[in-house]
Amino acid sequence: MEYRSGKLPSQIFIENGFNLELIGKNQPKRCLQRWRDTFEKFGEVGLQSDRRGKSSTGRPSSKELSAEEKLKKAEARVKFLEAKMTS
Repeated sequence: MEYRSGKLPSQIFIENGFNLELIGKNQPKRCLQRWRDTFEKFGEVGLQSDRRGKSSTGRPSSKELSAEEKLKKAEARVKFLEAKMTS
């Protein structure tokens, strides 16, 4: 894992094509903390699930994703998987 090898969260995001001016300079650190917490609770499966950290008895989301939102989500997943393969 790149973070464990000493890279800063912002450096990892920049190297994987994220624009910190667009997402915010503190977002990488917040994301990494949230992902670590999720991993500690649920393991790798928790990072793959769209409902991670949500109650299974909760109301399902009624919001349908637009084609653009689905594409962004798919692109983020590809980047995540590519980063996982190279680490």
